[in-house]
Amino acid sequence: MTEHQAVRVGVAGAGTIVRHAHLPAIKRTEGVQAVAIAAPDINPVELIATEHNVRPYTDYRRMIDECKLDAVLVALPNHLHRDVVEHAAAAGLHVFVEKPVAHTLSDALAIQTACQRAGVITHVGFNQRFWEPVKLAKHGLTAGIIGDVVSFRSVYSESYLAYPSATGYRYNLEQSGGASILDLAIHRIDLARHLVGDIVEVCATIDHRVIPFPVDDNVFVLLRFDTGATGVISSDRFSPQVSNATDLYGPAGTMHLSTETINPFQSAPLAFSSTVGKADLPDVFAQADWPRAWWLDYQPGTWVTITPPRINPYEQEWAAFVAAIAGHIDPDIPTIADGVRAQEVVTAAYRSARKHRWVSLPLDDPDEPIPSYT
Repeated sequence: MTEHQAVRVGVAGAGTIVRHAHLPAIKRTEGVQAVAIAAPDINPVELIATEHNVRPYTDYRRMIDECKLDAVLVALPNHLHRDVVEHAAAAGLHVFVEKPVAHTLSDALAIQTACQRAGVITHVGFNQRFWEPVKLAKHGLTAGIIGDVVSFRSVYSESYLAYPSATGYRYNLEQSGGASILDLAIHRIDLARHLVGDIVEVCATIDHRVIPFPVDDNVFVLLRFDTGATGVISSDRFSPQVSNATDLYGPAGTMHLSTETINPFQSAPLAFSSTVGKADLPDVFAQADWPRAWWLDYQPGTWVTITPPRINPYEQEWAAFVAAIAGHIDPDIPTIADGVRAQEVVTAAYRSARKHRWVSLPLDDPDEPIPSYT
């Protein structure tokens, strides 16, 4: 592949995330082209193949062997990720895998090993890193507008009836590995690592309370970071309204994020209050203040709201993946290693809930049974 050739991608999976997010993003991203799609059910495969002018397969191995690919997108149910990635990596293909990396930490580690041995570029679909409010928050935190983060909290609630999923694999734990913690909360685990630091200790409660499937639908995870900060993540699958908020607290201020949705209680995509003077704020933060009158200036300690453009994060992900394949690697881009670290936090949370105690990271044993709620 030369610098001017498009990255040829084969897609493993034909669900909602492929049809409504990834394939439209690929089509709008320069330097990448979807050329084939594979999934066990031929009906959605043929429909998507017709919509996007790609070759249809029911066997991803044939797709990889026949299509002269450069990369593969893995967006199948979680328990199928390992086999696809190992086959793709052995063929020398770069790997973009939807989160979570796998349904168990053991499989995630095997995926990491396969990709490391093959020397391929990897990307994990933690799309929330690519929302504009998150990018700005990272910039502001690095600039110290709230000081060192001391406390973090995040909520991600979404009813099992809200997401327009094509299948119900999320509610079969042998396939998904988790319905709330491994599908929703893992986004916030990665966000916590991205904005605050690595996680070194976990304590969790993980329950089934409401929905008609025997899966985790009510999750609370307490965190300790290597920076000394503490945090909490909560997630559920029964709240009718999507709740989507993250708060960071430091000695110089507070920052609030509500990336995907806003509501009366999470009413801004990004807001901050800082005791730092205007001259010491990054321009994008200093210039966001609208005072009560034009002759008044920014007052430290007031709340300031920032509404950045709503840019498709999937397009941002694909642009970053293509750039990485070309050798332009951004250290903030989530790789398989980040996915494994997030999955280790989930595994520690399972162990914590089972043993009713704090669990330290890194884990000395990656094997942990998927909980049963029957």
